[in-house]
Amino acid sequence: MISTRFTKAVRISGLLLLITFLSLPAMAQDKTRGRVITDMAGRPVTINGPVNRLVTTYKPATLCVFCLGLQKKLVGIDTDSRKDRLHQAVYPGVAGVPAVGKKSAGLNLETILSVKPDLVILYAQKDGRALADRLQHLGIPAIIIVPETFDSIKQALELITRAVGDDESLIPAASRMDDVLALVKEKLAGPVIEKKKRVYYASPRGLFSTTSGNMLQDEILATAGLVNVSHDLSGYFQEVSPEQFIRWNPDVMVLSQSLDSSVTRRLGSPVFQGVPAVADKAVYRFPSTLSPWDFPSPLSVLATLWLAAKAYPDHFDQGQTMKMINQFHRDLFGQSLSDMGGELADNILGRQ
Repeated sequence: MISTRFTKAVRISGLLLLITFLSLPAMAQDKTRGRVITDMAGRPVTINGPVNRLVTTYKPATLCVFCLGLQKKLVGIDTDSRKDRLHQAVYPGVAGVPAVGKKSAGLNLETILSVKPDLVILYAQKDGRALADRLQHLGIPAIIIVPETFDSIKQALELITRAVGDDESLIPAASRMDDVLALVKEKLAGPVIEKKKRVYYASPRGLFSTTSGNMLQDEILATAGLVNVSHDLSGYFQEVSPEQFIRWNPDVMVLSQSLDSSVTRRLGSPVFQGVPAVADKAVYRFPSTLSPWDFPSPLSVLATLWLAAKAYPDHFDQGQTMKMINQFHRDLFGQSLSDMGGELADNILGRQ
């Protein structure tokens, strides 16, 4: 005969299995309830409930949200992002999303509160942290992202994904970034480049405003197999003299997509004609015509691919490069760059 103790044990085990089974739906919901995450400023943030109403306060955050396919959750957006051609092509409804201001001119707290967000994504500079803390005090979760390197861009994507509670969105964005960087590394591996070319980057602020070694643009240039002549500078964008530019004597020059085209006329001056980049017409404007790639977002890895192909054309198949650029956009946005009417920038001095 089966002992009474054994019978009770079977009944208890069965009861435990039943309780576990019945609790599975509740457990699945817990990932969108009562989450405590640490943002990129080291702030603990508690998020109670699902995130269906998002506010982004500057363009890198908005681009990350679009790259994760979360754009339809936006109920507030930074002013500049409403005018971005990529955002308009991917989500025509973006034009109707309320503008909350922008980092450079200031944010409108009243507007942010009026759209009743479940989550606000902020920047680390200026008033970003103070505003994040104030929103938290008002019961609105706010996270800070700091996407200043390829790795930290991927960290920002992961943070947003965890904050929203959508673990599936991260996979294509981060892995596609890795795919592009792996291709560039493969093409530039080994003895392919005997002597790296020297490059100068002109920032959105002017022809003789350039990146420091602390900025994303420096990583873009280095990963493309180039030596950034301003690498030893530190801080944010730095002003340099035309004489310093001439002494640096770069082989390649790249201009920010946001740089006013009128300033490039200065390169026609006789004093610059001895600089190899100018003499060889190796002066390019960063793509693309939809959204800038010399900018903190997942798209910045495409800048590395594009620039490496420009600097070392013998080692890159231009058709393969364009195919990967189109596929990257298709994977993240459902449309290729070409389908959305985007184009790569031309050489501003005439040579393609």
